[in-house]
Amino acid sequence: MYNADGSQAGSSPQLPEGYGKRSFLRFAVPVDLPRLQQEYASIPEHAWMASYWGTIHCSVGMLLLRGGQNGTEHDFFADDVADSPLLDSLPYIKSLMAADGPFGGAHYGFLFRMEPNGLTQAHRDMMAKWADMYRIHFPIQSNSRARLISDGYAQHFAPGHAWSFDNGSRHGVVNGSTERVHFIMDVKFNDTLKQQIDDAEFIQGEAREDLVRKIEAGKKDKASYPGDEFMRNALIQLRRRGMNDKQIANTFNAKKIPTRRYYIKNRREHVKKWNAAMVGEIPLG
Repeated sequence: MYNADGSQAGSSPQLPEGYGKRSFLRFAVPVDLPRLQQEYASIPEHAWMASYWGTIHCSVGMLLLRGGQNGTEHDFFADDVADSPLLDSLPYIKSLMAADGPFGGAHYGFLFRMEPNGLTQAHRDMMAKWADMYRIHFPIQSNSRARLISDGYAQHFAPGHAWSFDNGSRHGVVNGSTERVHFIMDVKFNDTLKQQIDDAEFIQGEAREDLVRKIEAGKKDKASYPGDEFMRNALIQLRRRGMNDKQIANTFNAKKIPTRRYYIKNRREHVKKWNAAMVGEIPLG
């Protein structure tokens, strides 16, 4: 059941009066950008893109740091959450997520990195779990043409700041010519977050009908890797049919399934085609 405004009936308690989500907020929280970038650079390539969050977030590699453990899009709004073992090697990011951190503790946390010139289609985040959570963005690297569009207004989230927007609005992303990487966390409303909202700067953004048309076009820019769980099941089924890894790679290429390493940071080449060795790297357990 859904309300007339599209929200889910019987959802989580709403935010207190005067603290509804707004697009856009720039927080006064100090951000150690060099440390954030250093931790991002330390993440091993094989850790990336095991996670998956539907077809809307195209052109994006995902890395879940706190959430469900099933390897599907449901991990981003699961009831039972756990930290990725990787989080212990990212102490600054972990401190941003901590209960004594600047926003009072994150319920979910993840990294998104978007291909150059990538696009996320227009959508709303209407899960009941998110009704009383603020989505906080910490840009790690970006470019001046990267824009998040919310209800017709566009804003560049500059690195060195923490940002938020109304993720219940109709929104999407248009990226510029370089990779865009954000650390993102969902925070339940609490006293620490309340104070940060009080101190934040509201920025309306720029009306950009051209960018709205892009995210509303209904066309994927580039599909994202569909996640390890999906690929594991596909691999098992195709091997049961007697296919070897070369035949499976050809099948994946024929279906235009993106590779796990479709975009590798610090390299210029895109790894677009599956081969037998890459099929053999798909984790089975």
